[in-house]
Amino acid sequence: MWRTCGALGPRPDPPARSVLTNREKDIVKARSKIFGTLVTSASAGALNIRSMRKWAPAVALGLTVLATQALGASPAAAASIPAGSVQVVTKPSPVNTLATKEPFRANCPAGQRVLGGGALTVGGVHAVITEMQPIHTANGDSFEVTAAADQFGVAVAWNFQVFAFCASVPAALGVEIVSKTNAPTSGGTDQAAAPCPAGKQLIGAGGKISNGNGQVDLGIFTNSSGSFATTSAAFAKEDADGFAGNYTVTGYSVCARPTVFGDFQQVKTQFSTTAASQKRPLSCPSGLRLTGLAGGIAAPGTHFQEIAPRTTNAPSIADFGAQSSIPPSGPWTMETTIFCAK
Repeated sequence: MWRTCGALGPRPDPPARSVLTNREKDIVKARSKIFGTLVTSASAGALNIRSMRKWAPAVALGLTVLATQALGASPAAAASIPAGSVQVVTKPSPVNTLATKEPFRANCPAGQRVLGGGALTVGGVHAVITEMQPIHTANGDSFEVTAAADQFGVAVAWNFQVFAFCASVPAALGVEIVSKTNAPTSGGTDQAAAPCPAGKQLIGAGGKISNGNGQVDLGIFTNSSGSFATTSAAFAKEDADGFAGNYTVTGYSVCARPTVFGDFQQVKTQFSTTAASQKRPLSCPSGLRLTGLAGGIAAPGTHFQEIAPRTTNAPSIADFGAQSSIPPSGPWTMETTIFCAK
């Protein structure tokens, strides 16, 4: 099912957990403190007393605003990003048996800006993506990924792959990375929203979880269900049996000012399954190419293992793959989001 790079090995069966007992309990109608939207997916099951208390105010899958924002600049003669100019730089991390991988970057070519990125883990269900961060410095742009094994560990040598979306962009777009870091928390969920400045739209997004020890996974949601989004939020959730420590979540939005209305578009959808895993593609509208990726899952015990472009040359299709580290007791929903540009 999974594409591979670097180390290969059989995916270990997840150890049985005694935490999930009693009948299944849905996480429904919990309100996001930032976007105020409705929960649409179910939890993996009833948690222990500590987890139930922490998940009570859990954030909804999607964090979407029902009203589409019509944002754009006045029409201009040319597209904001020259057609076919977006390229994907890939970089595999070292293959080893370390429980926590060091942050690893894919660097954009000199003079190009990072627009967004993705990641792919190789090692099984207990390898958890904890960072997907766009980075801009005076010395160049890059996209950084970190992954960690959860408390059950990864039984084989494993690694991950980094994908950076890079392009030469006009200065008039005002491409910038906006970030927001929350205070440390021990909550079952947390989210850090990074709004774009007025007049700019999302063309990419990212997030980072610090000190989660592989037991807090990363999701990235946006503030619109339509074609235009102006804010992304990094969403952190503890795994099914909770996490005893404090962790910190940071959100990143890559923002730009379009020169033609409709130059930048978001495509978002949701998929539900009762299986232990699911993998789905998502495509840009005709004539548009990928600039960034986002998405997430609300059910405890589920997380992305693949959020990556299908090709590296002017990509237009992304593949999203997620698994549950516990046997699912009901449907769980994966939300997928791509950012596209002409």
